Amino acid sequence: MAGGPPLAARRAADTLLGVTAAAIPLSTTGMEAGVLGLAALSCAALIGKWGVVRRTPFDGVLALFAGVLALSTLASGHPLEASGWVRLWIALAYFVVFWWLRDPAHAVRLARVIVVAGAVAAAYGVLQHFTGADWYRTLLGRPTYVYPREPGTPGYAVVGFFRSYLTFAHVMIFPLAWALAAALAGRAFALGAALLVVLALVFSTARGAWLAALAVAAALALVARERRARLVLPACAAAAGLAFAGTPALRAEAAHMFSAGGANAGRVGIYRANLDIVHARPVLGLGFGRYRTAAPAYYAAYPAADRRSHAHNNFLQMAAEAGLAGLAAFGLVYATVLRRGAETIERAPDGATWAAAAGAWAGVVGFLVGGLTQYTFGDAEVAIAMWVALAILARLGEEG
Repeated sequence: MAGGPPLAARRAADTLLGVTAAAIPLSTTGMEAGVLGLAALSCAALIGKWGVVRRTPFDGVLALFAGVLALSTLASGHPLEASGWVRLWIALAYFVVFWWLRDPAHAVRLARVIVVAGAVAAAYGVLQHFTGADWYRTLLGRPTYVYPREPGTPGYAVVGFFRSYLTFAHVMIFPLAWALAAALAGRAFALGAALLVVLALVFSTARGAWLAALAVAAALALVARERRARLVLPACAAAAGLAFAGTPALRAEAAHMFSAGGANAGRVGIYRANLDIVHARPVLGLGFGRYRTAAPAYYAAYPAADRRSHAHNNFLQMAAEAGLAGLAAFGLVYATVLRRGAETIERAPDGATWAAAAGAWAGVVGFLVGGLTQYTFGDAEVAIAMWVALAILARLGEEG
């Protein structure tokens, strides 16, 4: 019979879980190191038969998804070109976090760590917007990535501790979701954290993340149990409104969010090139993992497309690489997650569990909406945050 992990391994896993959670809004290296450390402990658990590695609630649908992706790669006839498979290692985050969480109460605590770390990152981001400070990279002797969003405009696009304002903003959707959910459950600190994250997201100038934040708020409004939603969500909306009102450059960004020309012309060209791929290879696409080698030819007709490394849209990327079959499997994963997540929220026994489950669920909703404008499934930082949210949601869905 399998025994439990040794005390030293258990303590190491708890530490690595805390590091991974805290690093989500703070450090790419930290979150990746945490996941790899938990993976190493999981290998030891398998060898030692500690009973840690086991089935998870989403194994079936994830196996189907992986099978469809593999089929698309093989059907392409060029599987050795599919270097994109390497980036899927980050899916380990889901499994290792799920395996090493002790119980639902541990999952609740992990979500709180992410909220606290998110508040720190958001406060730094707000300061960064007004001052251009990049103390983290300055201390390490690295070049700064903090620049004005548009030359000649006041304020800086917030990157936090990351290299890109887009990565920062889409990662921060998850601390926002958990902070808002905790505020709806009556946590005063969480409301302060949520307000800070809202301001940091607005100042990031990442318009896709703005839409994702709206989706998070709408999702939580749908499942909120208390009347606090009438106060918490309007307070956050007011904070965002004040930021826009006091910053003409942000209003200009928002005004052109949905235009097909100007700054969006490059993105429209990218989307058209990828629609051509789907039209030419509708069933299994180019072959998952082959995008960088197989897609460039389709961009020739769209010189305005200014970036060609990916489709800048989770759904278009999946359809281009793995066809409509891959897109359907991708959709099935998240339909299953959202359905089971809604069930977990409904039967949450207390406010803390409800907040952790609702925050994870709403974060996934935000991830999907934000994925309409960015390939966040392939962005390691954002994807790790998403896989951790799935692990927390899955663990909360168990009895104990």
